[in-house]
Amino acid sequence: MKSFSELPSYKDLHKLCKQEPVDEPVPDLELTEDSWVERGAEVIGWQLCRLEYWLSKSGWLRAWFRLNLLLSIVLTITGILLLPPVSQVLKLLAESSHWVSEIALDVVAIVSGVPPIIISIGVVYLAIVIFRRIRASRKRRVQGGLSHGDGYYE
Repeated sequence: MKSFSELPSYKDLHKLCKQEPVDEPVPDLELTEDSWVERGAEVIGWQLCRLEYWLSKSGWLRAWFRLNLLLSIVLTITGILLLPPVSQVLKLLAESSHWVSEIALDVVAIVSGVPPIIISIGVVYLAIVIFRRIRASRKRRVQGGLSHGDGYYE
């Protein structure tokens, strides 16, 4: 890993999106003995330079493209590095939710197979236990058992 002194400075990174004026394209009037493919490429390059100069003499378009290219490279590298592990985690999460739903389905099947009278007795028993706990906590509160000076935390 690079040390912080070797990393590019803020000014170097700022140059990536800094707009600099575009020079007006000047044609090369010297005729060379190029093939028709090379001359066609030269003409297309010349037309693109003129188009860029016509669209933005100040250089904002070139800076905008440079910044977007940098962002797309960073996001592509991030996606390539992070997508496989994230997709694996999501796949395992989906499988585990399938297992949880199967367990819940089995529990519901077992409970639905129990006679209603046993379920009613269980509900009444839970209500009695909860009622006794509430009453006991109120009784302790009335007697002052939950005050700060009872030595509970000492």
